[in-house]
Amino acid sequence: MVKRRKVLLACAALAMVVALSACSSAADEPSDTEKVDTEVSSGTGEQATNEGASEATTSTVTETEGTTAPTDSDSDRGEEATAGTNELPENLPSDFPLPEDATIRLANSGENEGKQSAMVIFSTEQDMKTVSQLYKDYFNAKKLTDAGQTIDDKNIIIQGTDPETQDVWSLIGGTLAGQEGVIELTLTWTES
Repeated sequence: MVKRRKVLLACAALAMVVALSACSSAADEPSDTEKVDTEVSSGTGEQATNEGASEATTSTVTETEGTTAPTDSDSDRGEEATAGTNELPENLPSDFPLPEDATIRLANSGENEGKQSAMVIFSTEQDMKTVSQLYKDYFNAKKLTDAGQTIDDKNIIIQGTDPETQDVWSLIGGTLAGQEGVIELTLTWTES
């Protein structure tokens, strides 16, 4: 009876080890030079801990081939740019930088309860380090409050509020699994 229990326990432990090793591998771990850069600040100019980090909500956007058609909605008046153009929404702040090779896949803007908003989904073939530095510099210059940044070799997340205008920014992106060397980013901006 004891021997059967030991064998059963050994099999269960082996199954757990195999399951855990399938979930991660040493190849997926960043090297010492590629460690994750995560910071959250409260607008005081100091490095802060994760206390008070802002929460984000996400929504799913489905991309179709060719062009995107506006959806009927009673709650907003939106403008849609044709997929594959380099046209940013008119109400997005004009100083927002795009990588030189950026391809806008979806651009949408609208107004809800008197507040302007915009969403842009775009892609670039620049490397993650270059793209991350571009947007880290841009948002650091804005000195976002209630801000959070997570940047590594595969993902970028920058969120926060502009202290001067109270506009809310969120930039989320990462490498596309289906397209080697392509990074897709989603920017949302809401006027306050």
